[in-house]
Amino acid sequence: MWSFTVACVKSHLPAFRTHLFLPDTLRHYLTQGRALEALQLSRQYEKLTYFSHALEVLLHQVLDDEVDSSPKPEEAILPRVLSLCSSFKDYLDIVLQCTRKTEVRQWRTLFDYLPPVQELFEESLQRGSVKTAGGYLIILHTLDELESVLEQSVRVLSRAMHEEDWELCKELARFLAALDESGSTLREAMELVNAPVASNNFQGDDNSILGRLELLVPAPRTISSFSNSNGDKSAESSLGSLHETPSLNSMTEQTDVAQKG
Repeated sequence: MWSFTVACVKSHLPAFRTHLFLPDTLRHYLTQGRALEALQLSRQYEKLTYFSHALEVLLHQVLDDEVDSSPKPEEAILPRVLSLCSSFKDYLDIVLQCTRKTEVRQWRTLFDYLPPVQELFEESLQRGSVKTAGGYLIILHTLDELESVLEQSVRVLSRAMHEEDWELCKELARFLAALDESGSTLREAMELVNAPVASNNFQGDDNSILGRLELLVPAPRTISSFSNSNGDKSAESSLGSLHETPSLNSMTEQTDVAQKG
């Protein structure tokens, strides 16, 4: 999968640089309409560690080119790339990883050739890929295609809690907390997964659910408390705290850029 170039350095030892040749080769085949040959070549490298990354690079490069060039449907290479990617088990993750490296404006072009994002979300859950489902949850929210953010978030959160993936639980909790200043969405979600939150700003001990989430939940607000609070804090600024979370930052970094633009 790799091509190598060797350069001499002052120490007279070779310096190796690596370059993926598979994305370029596959793109050449797909451009010529040789999809079967592209698939056969891919099968030869399927078991290599960086195979999925190679497909991700291919997808990202083609998407980046075709967003601006807007080729005719019969000339577009993007649907051919997606068809190739769908032949492999990491297909959902390949698409998700590609969105992390592209602007939100490019997502529309990408998902024009894919099943509805809701279906990709459901498929991720069916496969047991809870973290992947969390990524598609963010995409649904960003594209305003999420019918019930609470219901879908609870589904992912409950699965993550069952698997004791506390890092993912923490990310989802922060996502829900960022949706409204009152914390009511997060409170309702925690109650639905049988992890109710106390009525004060209690974080919980280290062994409690909240303790493991390391999350400070705001107390419910009265009408007077809302009128006295800083009402100019927008949903955008609330989401800012979410983007500081390492894993969710990688899934939502382009969302933040788009909203601020």
